[in-house]
Amino acid sequence: MTTTHVPCISVIVPVFNQAPYVAACMDSIRAQTWEGFEVLVVDDGSTDESVRIMRDATGDDGRFTIIEQANQGVASARNTGLDAAHGTWICFVDPDDVVAPEYLETLYHETRAHPHADVIMSTCIAFDSAGERRQRFFPQQFTVTAEAGKKPLYRQLMDGAYAQDADFVTAIGVPWGKLYRRALLTEHHLHFDPALPRMQDNLFNMEVFHAARELVYVDYAGYHYRMGGLGARTLANTAKGLYHPAIDARARLMRDYRLDTDADLRQAWAAEQVNLYYQEIKAVAALEPKDWNAIRNACWQRACMLHPRLSAVDHRSLPKAGRLKYAMLTNRFMNTVAATLLWKNHGK
Repeated sequence: MTTTHVPCISVIVPVFNQAPYVAACMDSIRAQTWEGFEVLVVDDGSTDESVRIMRDATGDDGRFTIIEQANQGVASARNTGLDAAHGTWICFVDPDDVVAPEYLETLYHETRAHPHADVIMSTCIAFDSAGERRQRFFPQQFTVTAEAGKKPLYRQLMDGAYAQDADFVTAIGVPWGKLYRRALLTEHHLHFDPALPRMQDNLFNMEVFHAARELVYVDYAGYHYRMGGLGARTLANTAKGLYHPAIDARARLMRDYRLDTDADLRQAWAAEQVNLYYQEIKAVAALEPKDWNAIRNACWQRACMLHPRLSAVDHRSLPKAGRLKYAMLTNRFMNTVAATLLWKNHGK
């Protein structure tokens, strides 16, 4: 009689055209000090050498399975990994990042210390060619077992700066740096929404946090997150309004979870909307030639397009900075002021 070994952790790595980095990612997972895991590498239709490099890096290591699919986006790739996973816990690693040798062992130890936890959350070290920065998503460790205690998590999902140091790089809404109990995801049919062009991970975590019976945050930084700059593609996508479906999805969850009845969360939600719409104005301006009239007209035209969405924002609850941005999005004179500032900083 053959006994099938069920891994404790399923590590899911979604890959699309990451040839320069993916070998280091695979090597860091292979070097783990703990053995109870499987790795599901989902190649999402890469057109570079990613698959060959991954096969060379993993060799005959039976813990690694490479799944190839046509390009459908990172949400779909992560969902493919979820569907194929066998582990009690789910762990996501991005292909351009690396993890410390004791990473999985440390997180799994926390599941033993907190047997009722549905999610174990940790922080990271952010790095680029200039160096690295140790992050702390929250000032201290905590365990949450009641809905009221989840408020700081919801706030940081909407305001990445909340409870963080001034030099923060990323926030709690990322899927990596965590262990998710697979039974929780299965029970509540939780997955990444491939219909969302942006913020699938943040909204996935919002649903997970709401469903979880116990969440644990530990101030451990075994995940090394590669920082990247905002390129022309990001500007173009922001200018296209690709954040709008995520804003609509957030609005639905705010209502469904009754989070809009909390004054602090309502303020964070209003500020998030205004910040995203203001980023859209900035992107539109950046894509124009450095011509004051062209930038002024583009900013006001976009503000007019955004008017129905801005009308839905609870602007009375906005903090001071949010009120200023709201005015720049809704008032013609203030919009011209914003356009002038963007024109002066064009190309910088």
